[in-house]
Amino acid sequence: MTSFDLLSRVWGETRDVMPKDAGKPSARRLQAVVAKLATAAHKRGLEGQLRARPAPQVDSPQAQRYLETRETVAAVQAGTYAGNPLPARAALLEINPNGTPRLGPQAPKALAWVLDSDTFGGDEYIVGDGSDGRLYKLFESDKVPAEDELPFASAVTGSGLLEPESPNPYGRLSWIIGIAAALVFTLGAVTSIATGHVMNTAKSQISASLPGAQYSLLNRLVEVCVNDAAAFPAAQPSQVCSRVLEDGKPPALINNKRVWNNPQTALGLLADQDRCKAPGCDALWRAALIAEPATPDYFKTLSTYLGSVDTLTGAISIRLPFLMLMAGLGGLVIALGLGTKQRVAGIWIDSRNRVSLARAQVTLWTVVVLSGYAALALFNIGFADLHADQVLNLFPQMPNPIAAALGIAIVTPMLSALILPTKIPKTKGLELDIADASTDLRKRGAPFLGAQSLGLDMNASPQQASITDLFMGEEKPDADTVDIARLQNVVITVVLVLGYFTLLLKMTSSISAVTLLGANQAVFGTLPNPDATFTSLLLVSHATYLVAKAYDSRAPSAKPDVAD
Repeated sequence: MTSFDLLSRVWGETRDVMPKDAGKPSARRLQAVVAKLATAAHKRGLEGQLRARPAPQVDSPQAQRYLETRETVAAVQAGTYAGNPLPARAALLEINPNGTPRLGPQAPKALAWVLDSDTFGGDEYIVGDGSDGRLYKLFESDKVPAEDELPFASAVTGSGLLEPESPNPYGRLSWIIGIAAALVFTLGAVTSIATGHVMNTAKSQISASLPGAQYSLLNRLVEVCVNDAAAFPAAQPSQVCSRVLEDGKPPALINNKRVWNNPQTALGLLADQDRCKAPGCDALWRAALIAEPATPDYFKTLSTYLGSVDTLTGAISIRLPFLMLMAGLGGLVIALGLGTKQRVAGIWIDSRNRVSLARAQVTLWTVVVLSGYAALALFNIGFADLHADQVLNLFPQMPNPIAAALGIAIVTPMLSALILPTKIPKTKGLELDIADASTDLRKRGAPFLGAQSLGLDMNASPQQASITDLFMGEEKPDADTVDIARLQNVVITVVLVLGYFTLLLKMTSSISAVTLLGANQAVFGTLPNPDATFTSLLLVSHATYLVAKAYDSRAPSAKPDVAD
């Protein structure tokens, strides 16, 4: 910092401050304190936080004070200042009549040291005149502040005090999205349970032993078979309907009651539940699905409209609940991003204000796998018959390849967090510490784990983060170059995540009557289980990504190492 630059900052911080007692040399004391601390701030690269003002005109009322300030600054720089020892930090704060600082109900973190027992109050000063004059005091301490703290704080100019944080413009929106996402997730969960409950009720209709329930089910079975025959007269009737429609005709309806020529045939349709594990039993299953409960069944209404229970074909689907669960988790991710980083993908932005590939991978796998797992598990819970003395295996197993995928996605950010700090060069003050960086690895030319790194690329704010960060290098020399290892990792991750999402979509879209009627407790015993190639691709991709991250990117040499 030049003498003129230092003087402009001391003048900027002290120009409007007048000693309370004009007979005391407190003006020079304040100037000397600011001069010393401004010099310390310059060594830390923080001098820009101090206010600077140009010199006044020669004939102005402030010209004499400016000359005195210049003399004091020169004495401090030369080491000839003869006043009391200067502090390591100081703060010029407004005070109450009892001499205590006006810090409000809670002291700012930047001024917490003012309340320490070893802090001492210096001279008092006035800012303004007449009725507008306000009383200030210089608080001093010999404790050296942290490297990122400005040593001097002033309530007059605002230097060294944290500016109030501007409110997040997306704060309310993030709450609205978060609440909506929670509602969508809850609705998807309830719908999945409701669909399982309706399927369990239909299954119970088939195995019911009460005569009234059996008679009601047989009547509905006749309706289903008659409707099928009318819709497809040339089609071969199913095994069940061929027994219902004797000689192609339904049982006679006399006095609104079905009269079976052979009652044993009717009872035989319901006697053996094992018959309903064959495809020919779909008519009986559809008859059970159209049962009208004695009391309003909100579960059936919910599952019919949102769970895709088709009473005409007997097919069921929990695809919509699965998508709702995934939308709920995705909405929560967006809400957290807006609430913390003011970006839709804010949850992917790391401490360097870059979009993190590792964070993106963990998020994608979590949303897809856990939403699918929740849909299947909740359907099992709704479908199960609960007994106190029975151990229920209602939660699907996690296949090894999927457990490995989640594990790899979680471990990768941890390993990445261990690698990245090695890319930060050691420094002394503001210059690169070449002596400390000249390690044995550097001498051997090993380009790994920070031996030759020039430092990490960082953005000043989350607003500068870009989705292109997923593909670009992380160190300063290659920050504007596509990293092939990262590109490969992105492509493989997208393919695997989309592929597994498709498997879950198919599993939740087509659930046959045979599967439902043949299940003892849980319909879904496991998530889709991909083969070993799935895990191998993911493992190789992440290993390549981590090795490339550990490798030090270097700036191109002016002279080629190998002649052409």
